[in-house]
Amino acid sequence: MIPRLDLDFSRRRAPAAMGGVILLCAAAVLLLASGARLWHAYAENDRVQAQLEAVRQQTMANRHVVRAPLTPAARLAEKQSQSVLRELTVPWQDLFSIVEDYPDHDVALIGIDQNPAQSQIRITAEAKNFDAMIAYLKYLQTSVLLREAVLNDHLIETNVPGKPVRFQITAVWRKS
Repeated sequence: MIPRLDLDFSRRRAPAAMGGVILLCAAAVLLLASGARLWHAYAENDRVQAQLEAVRQQTMANRHVVRAPLTPAARLAEKQSQSVLRELTVPWQDLFSIVEDYPDHDVALIGIDQNPAQSQIRITAEAKNFDAMIAYLKYLQTSVLLREAVLNDHLIETNVPGKPVRFQITAVWRKS
């Protein structure tokens, strides 16, 4: 058989030790102090974050300055200044050295036209024969500064002794 269990709910408990109560009170005070310190730290963090966001917005506002719409005269002046700038930045010295320094002397340069807006030059020249014209075109195509050198047209002049070939080449220069 199972022994009988005797439960006494009315018996007095032993009083709590004084050291335990003091330790409990000290822990509660420390917990409240830590909570107050954490609350102040969160409040300080929120204040600093708000200041940082205000500085970011001010910086972004300074970067993205809204300009007044340009007047037609100002647009025209800007367009003309861009055109002049494009013409001034054409690498003429390098272009002339490439076009004129062809090692074979069987091509005569007649003229060079420019289109700075498209970074293009049009070379008009005359060669002794058709093979010299093709050799000159290949020479320009292997240039470092020029790209897309293409033959636009050619004309074999039958009424001139030696039957030279007059031709036009368009090439685009590389922007540095």
